[in-house]
Amino acid sequence: MALDSPTELFRYELSGALDAEKKATAWRDEIAGQLRDSGLQQIARTEQQEGHRRIENLEACFAALGARAGEVSGLTVDGARAEFKQFMSQQPAPDTREIYAVGSLLKMSHVGVAAYRGLVDKALAMGQARCAQLLRRNLVMKADSIGRLERISYELSERVMATA
Repeated sequence: MALDSPTELFRYELSGALDAEKKATAWRDEIAGQLRDSGLQQIARTEQQEGHRRIENLEACFAALGARAGEVSGLTVDGARAEFKQFMSQQPAPDTREIYAVGSLLKMSHVGVAAYRGLVDKALAMGQARCAQLLRRNLVMKADSIGRLERISYELSERVMATA
C-alpha cells in the first residue's frame, strides 16, 4: 500500500484497526477460557461480541470509502497477547490470573480509544461523515468498555487483595 497521501495514511491506519479488532476479538475468547468466574467469562464474551460489531463498522467504513482493507498487522495486539501468554505460562493462581486478564482487556480498550479518536478526527477532516459516524460508534463502545472494565477491575482487586 502506497503511503503517498493523507488518504492513504487513513486507509493504512483503518486497515491496522481492522486487523487489531479481528485479533483482539479472537484473543478475548482465549481470555474467557482462562477465567473461572462465570461473571468474568460473560464480560469477556460481551467484549468479544462488541468486537464483532466494531469489525462490522470498520468494514462498513471501507465500503463507504469505496476501498478495501490493506494488509496491515495490528502489532499492538500481537504484543499484548504474547505478554498475556508469557504471564499465563507462569501458572498464576486463579485470582491472580483473573486480575491480570481483566487488566489486559482494559489496556487493550485504552489503546483502542486512542486509535479511534485519531481515526474519527481524520475521517471528519476528509469529509467522510458516514465513516466518521461508524468510527465514533466504535469509540463509544471502547469508552463504555473502559468504564465497565475499570469497575470490575476495582471490585476484583479489592476482593482479592483484601484476602492477600
